[in-house]
Formats: sequence, C-alpha cells, structure tokens
Amino acid sequence: MKNALSYWKEYDLVFKHFSFKKIYKEILGFAKKLGNPFTKKSNKGRNFKISPEEYVAYTVFEIVTGNAPFRDMELGSELYVRKHIDHSTFGKNFQKIPYDYLRKLLELTGKFLEKLLGKASVYLADSTGMVTNMYYDTEFKGKSIRRKLDFKLHSFVGYYPNKKITYIKTGLGSNKHTSDSEGACVMLDEYDMGWAYFSADSSYDFEKLHRKINEKGLFPMIKPRNTKLSRATKTKEHRRWFNPRLYKEIRHLVETIFGGLENKGLLHTRMKREDNIHKFSLVVQIRHNLWNLMKLNINLFYLLIDKLYLLVF
Repeated sequence: MKNALSYWKEYDLVFKHFSFKKIYKEILGFAKKLGNPFTKKSNKGRNFKISPEEYVAYTVFEIVTGNAPFRDMELGSELYVRKHIDHSTFGKNFQKIPYDYLRKLLELTGKFLEKLLGKASVYLADSTGMVTNMYYDTEFKGKSIRRKLDFKLHSFVGYYPNKKITYIKTGLGSNKHTSDSEGACVMLDEYDMGWAYFSADSSYDFEKLHRKINEKGLFPMIKPRNTKLSRATKTKEHRRWFNPRLYKEIRHLVETIFGGLENKGLLHTRMKREDNIHKFSLVVQIRHNLWNLMKLNINLFYLLIDKLYLLVF
C-alpha cells in the first residue's frame, strides 16, 4: 500500500481531479439534501428562473471560491446555471435564504466528514473578526472619531489527531458584542457530544460555559483567565484539569483555519445588512469542510486502487 500523501501532493491532486463545475455540483447536492430554502409568496408573478436550491448553491459557490460580489455572479451565471440572471436577483434571493438554512448546510458538510472519519476526539472553539466597509461615528477621549463596524465569526471545530484533519462542526455569525463564551454555549446547545476534549483560550473561561461543557459530557481544556475577581474562583475546580502541553499542541489548529479564510479574502465582506453579514459568516466556513471532503475523496480513491492492485497481483 502506498504511503500517505503529503499536504502538497494532496493539494495538487485536488486540482487535477476537481474543477469549479464539480465543486458547484457538490454544493448543489448538499442543498438538494436540505430541500427548498424559500418559496414564492403567492401563485401570482413570475416563476423562479432556476430552483431555490440552485440559487443557494451558486451563491455559496461564488462566495467560497472567490468572495464574488453579486455583479460577478451575474457574469458567471450562464456557465453554471445555464441562464443569465441579473445581479439584483441574487441579492434579493440571498436576503430570502434563512440564516438557519445556511447553518444547517454548514453542519451537513461536517456530518459527511464525520461519516468518513468517525467521531472526533478533540473539539475546539474560537472566533475571529469579520471586516466590513461600514463605519460608525463615536467618541474616544472626548473626540469624535469614525470606526469600522466589525462583526464576529464563531467556529466549533472537530479534530482527528491521528489523521491530522480538522472540520467545522457548526458555526455562528454575530455582532462584536456577543462574547466568545456565549457563542460557544449557543453552538454546544444543540448537540449531545459524549466524551471528548474541549479546548479553548482564556476568553472562554466562564462559569456558564463550564456548566454547559459538563452537561455535554466533554472534558475541559480551557486556559485559565489571569484574574483575581472572586467570581473566577467558581471555575477553580475545572481549572485544575488544564494541561499546558496538550493545549499548546492543539490550539493553533483553529488559527490555521482562520488563516486560510483570511488568505482567500473571506474574512472581509461587502454585505451591508447585519443579517446578511451573519449569513455570510456561515457560508465562508463551508469552504474548509468542502476542501477536506475533496482531499478525502482523492485519498479514498487511491486507497481503493491500492486494494484492487493487491487483489489482482
């Protein structure tokens, strides 16, 4: 049997075996599994040029592959959906897509990875900023200033130490006033996790999250806060399980995911509405799961070839 492929060999094979059209079809397959994201308000008026699932798949595809604005989506529409669609239609339909639908789409890609890899033994939580082109007026030290209006992207990441693979189990889009620990509580709320490590930095070291972690049966690996506040002593029982060496080994993994999104320009959005920015935060996270699915498909293909070779010879 062949040795495991290196990162760059996997990278090259993905480009040899996949194209933009194949990636679009993969996303469309996930959208069809979820079903119709929105319907016409009434029987009157024009029918949709393409199905709602195709609107979702094509919009997600254009965002995760190039952070394309709606005008660029119009230019490529004939290549992928076989009809020329005005950019304003993409904007209006993105507004119609429910936030929960896009979150389920992200989670569905994660479930496919879990089917291939099994249950993760380590989970990590982290967040990063979403940069916008919007500004707001405020005061700082008595002076009027303008600041960028930023938002947050929260990720709940599974990790397979033996396979060196990460995937995003679920995500969250929020404004910057939602704390990291509150975002983690929301993401954990819908899952019965079972035993696994839960790792996070000191911004997650709060009693409410510790209670949620215990409720879900996870083993906490959260960096303690450097504070002398009396309320922090409530988490002392959990802090004694902190392992600096293990924490150091796995903490960089989430930053690697965010770094990949930043390199592709996906942590900067042109969206103007707050609800659309939250949805955009979910869409960009789908890219990481798609990339790992493609790499796994390539590895499974070559593993099958190896097994057939052994059977024949």
